Amino acid sequence: MIAAPFAAALLLALAAQSSGATPAPDPRRPAPVFDSVPPELPALTRPAVLIVSKTNGYRHDSIAEAVPAIEALVRARGWSSFAAENAAVFNPEQLARFDVIVFANASGDIYTPGQRAAFQAWIAKGGGFVGLHSAGDGSHPGWFVRLRGNGNFTGHPGGADQFQPADLVLTDRSHPATRHLPPRWRWTDEYYAWDAPPAADAHILARLDEDSLRLDAAYRMGEGHALVWWRCEGRARIFYSALGHRAEAWSDPSHLEMLDGAIGWAARAEGAGCD
Repeated sequence: MIAAPFAAALLLALAAQSSGATPAPDPRRPAPVFDSVPPELPALTRPAVLIVSKTNGYRHDSIAEAVPAIEALVRARGWSSFAAENAAVFNPEQLARFDVIVFANASGDIYTPGQRAAFQAWIAKGGGFVGLHSAGDGSHPGWFVRLRGNGNFTGHPGGADQFQPADLVLTDRSHPATRHLPPRWRWTDEYYAWDAPPAADAHILARLDEDSLRLDAAYRMGEGHALVWWRCEGRARIFYSALGHRAEAWSDPSHLEMLDGAIGWAARAEGAGCD
């Protein structure tokens, strides 16, 4: 016997198919768009931070909170920022005006070949990069996964287990991003998993205590279940945090202080590494 709600949904789907109706677009999975006309940049003082929230993959509702929160952090430092949903900003002339790029839940392969080459060249010159949450999902191209420095995305808990409080174990509290955090940080989020931990050249700052939440075997990685780390790509400082799915994360003081430290480190304003 087919459950009534499922049967009703099935009938509606069959009716739409038979009538030739086009399914309504899902705003959380927009059709990919590749930009060709660069945005006009304002006057920028240095250091300057480019905040990218373009989504050619899943679009998080919390982008609406993430971007202004990051802008406020940058402004509090007396620095400049520019928020972009237009990937045509990835060109040599405009990227040269920035010291740090932050991916604020950006997702998908957002670049044309020329834009990808400009981003890679900017990294090769020592630019700082901060990837947040969905910068670690499975929608990104292989070269970006290598830049991030860990394995391929395998998923996260769903249903009632999607958002759970868990303990994050701080493995390095000397970094500007984590020096304010306790040895065990209780946090609620959507916890990503990958098929490999960060590479040997990565410096893990925080990992998930897998026994502190309900976690299926498919999402268990053991001691290597890192959630926050940094690595060097040549001289470039690369920082990644898997936190930040929910809107609440972008008003949480501890999370924001972590991001502020990450941005300051990526801009070479503080901390060590990648010289």
